[in-house]
Amino acid sequence: MTDFIAEHRLQGLRVRINEYAPLEDLGRLFTSGRTNILLRLCFGLPTWLATTLSCGRLFGGDHYNPWTDTVNLYSSHAGIALHELGHVLDFRRRAFPGLYALTRYIPGVALYQEYLASKYAVDFMRARGMHEEELRALRILYPAYSTYVFGALVELFPSAGIRSLLFPVIAIGHLLGISHAMQREVALERQLVGPKPKVAAQWREEWDEAVAEVSPGTQRGRDLWGVFLGMSVGSALCGAGAIPGAFAGFALARRGQAPPDRQLPGA
Repeated sequence: MTDFIAEHRLQGLRVRINEYAPLEDLGRLFTSGRTNILLRLCFGLPTWLATTLSCGRLFGGDHYNPWTDTVNLYSSHAGIALHELGHVLDFRRRAFPGLYALTRYIPGVALYQEYLASKYAVDFMRARGMHEEELRALRILYPAYSTYVFGALVELFPSAGIRSLLFPVIAIGHLLGISHAMQREVALERQLVGPKPKVAAQWREEWDEAVAEVSPGTQRGRDLWGVFLGMSVGSALCGAGAIPGAFAGFALARRGQAPPDRQLPGA
C-alpha cells in the first residue's frame, strides 16, 4: 500500500486503518483543498455526518472520501486496499475532482469509476509480481463490482423484478472472478519458474480460516460464541441487555487465558 502511494505520489492522503476519528475528518473537510470549498460544505458535510453515524469501525465499509481526501479501511484484503487507493489515483488525475465526485450520482457513472479503481489495483499487483494477491483480488473485485452493476440496474429500472436479481447478479460476478483468476493462474504457470499461486490452495486456506473463526477450539471462535451467546441471553432477559450481555460473554470466553506476555511459546 505504501508503495502504491509513493509510486503515484499521493501526497497529503490520509489512510485510516480501522480508525474512527470524526473530529479529525471534520477538520480535513475544511482544510483539504483538493475540491471546491462550496462543494465540500454542501456535499462533504452530509457525507461526513453519514460516515460518522454509521461508524465503520463497527460495521465496516472500506471507502475513499474525496471531500476529506481520506481512505478508510476495515478489512485486511490487499486487493480491497489497493482498489480504494485506485479511487484516489483516479480522482487525483481529474482537473475538477469535486465535479467528478458529483458525477457518481448519475446512474451508471459509478461503474466507470469502480472499473478504473480495480484496474489500477490489478495493474499495480501485476507489475509488482504480487501474483497471490492478484488472484485473490480478481476473485473478490468481480463480485464487488457486480453489486454496482445491480445498483445501476435498480436506478435505471426500479421495479420488484429487477430487485429480485441481486443474488443472481452477484453469483455471476463470483463466477466471472473465479474464471478470470483461473485463466490468470494458467498464464502464470507458463511464465513463472518455481512455486506458482494456485486458486485451489487459496480456497483451502480461506476455508481453514473461516472454520477457525467459528470453531470453539480456537480463541477467535470462543470469543465469537461468547459474544453471540451473551448477547442472546442478555437481550432475552432485558430489552437493553444485549450490549452488557455481549461484554459478559466475551469476558467469560477469555476467562482463564493468560496475558500475552505470560503465555508460553507455542501455547
